[in-house]
Amino acid sequence: MSRSIGILGAGHLASYVVAGLRNAGDKRPILVSPRGITTAERLRRDHDCIIAPDNQSLVDQCDLLLIAVKPAQLEDLLSNLSFTAHHLLISCAAGVPLSTLKSLAGSAEVVRTLPLAPAEFAAGVVPLYPDHDSANALLSQLGELIVFDSEDKFELAATAACMNGWIYDFLDQLTDWFTGQGLDADQARALVTHSVSGATALASARPELPLREICDSIATEGTFTKAGLDMLRQQNAMQPWIDACAAIQNALKSGS
Repeated sequence: MSRSIGILGAGHLASYVVAGLRNAGDKRPILVSPRGITTAERLRRDHDCIIAPDNQSLVDQCDLLLIAVKPAQLEDLLSNLSFTAHHLLISCAAGVPLSTLKSLAGSAEVVRTLPLAPAEFAAGVVPLYPDHDSANALLSQLGELIVFDSEDKFELAATAACMNGWIYDFLDQLTDWFTGQGLDADQARALVTHSVSGATALASARPELPLREICDSIATEGTFTKAGLDMLRQQNAMQPWIDACAAIQNALKSGS
């Protein structure tokens, strides 16, 4: 069987994964599900994908399969397909444990991942559990691959994925504040997004430095940075983020 890539489910996740692979120079044939035909047609046109006539045909032609449907759709999808020991299923369904996936995948190998929207630009986190050479090679093209050695640890990546989405709302509110102070929309957006990306770039470039140490080296006594940080701490501004993370993690554990 070829090393063609098959994607079951043609939605937002499929779109940024395909774009990320093509941007990374991956020229392998990519077959996409006819489900979500509008997206599938765009992927065919923009990224040279092939639309399979049906899902089983896609499975029969590819041994590397990305499962890109919502968790509630997973059982219905997989239970109607036949897999062999040659298949590797890479599931992107948040909260669906490996044991459930294996029960639906027959003799196929199964791993879990959760690529995020920045994968289109090879940015952000790409979690993987368990480690697998073929999955590693594919997913490492999409961002910072983090391989987990237990499923409990991997589940924390789903919470981080939600946090990634919340950050856009945070950036939007800051941008609105700056536009309210007189900046035009483009200036405000650039000021906010590049300030944040600069902070994460420094943290990534200096992994030997604890994040607290970086913070304290910038927010020193007498600086406006320290004054603002003190106000945020006095109002316990970070706690709602921690509470939201805990709520999502509890929901994932309970399966709701």
